[in-house]
Amino acid sequence: MSFLQTLLHELQVQLRSEHQEITAGQVAEAAESERVNVTLPAGVMNRLKQQALAEGRSCSSLATFLIEEGLRRHGPLQ
Repeated sequence: MSFLQTLLHELQVQLRSEHQEITAGQVAEAAESERVNVTLPAGVMNRLKQQALAEGRSCSSLATFLIEEGLRRHGPLQ
């Protein structure tokens, strides 16, 4: 069961006493993180895979770190 499915199930159990249904979309909107689909050039993806393997982490974890680091370096939004 995926994280969102588990969260949806838990919320539905909590709300059953109120006879309300909650949708997967509502759960996704309330989540503290979101999924993004990014298409990377082959060379960039290969570098990401190699670096993640060297660091013993997943590509997703490394990509998240690199995006966060890039945003910190970019500075505050104006």
